[in-house]
Amino acid sequence: MDPKRAAVITLVIVFLALTLAVPVRTYLSQRSEFNELQQANTQLQKEVAEYQRKAVEQNDPAYIEAKARERLQMVKRGERQVILIAPNKEQQEAAERAEREREANPWYQNMWDAVSTPPEGK
Repeated sequence: MDPKRAAVITLVIVFLALTLAVPVRTYLSQRSEFNELQQANTQLQKEVAEYQRKAVEQNDPAYIEAKARERLQMVKRGERQVILIAPNKEQQEAAERAEREREANPWYQNMWDAVSTPPEGK
């Protein structure tokens, strides 16, 4: 093989590689962008389906009635409403802590505290 011929072939190969590099790079970047957009589209379709389900659910009379009873504490004519007020966790813990402290005291200290301290709320 002639060195001149090898140089020409090498030059042609380098030229072709440089000519094809930019379109191949563009193709690959667009392909990855396309895949990202497809994933985003799939996620948006899931969100749309969820919102449509919620819209259908909120038009249901049973759902509206349940939410009115829950949020607005509404009742039907002839029904009685009972609201239970349960202590929250902090109040329960404070009451349990006070009970443990009372149990740790001797009996005469608890009796003295009951006599000397006025009841709450009066």
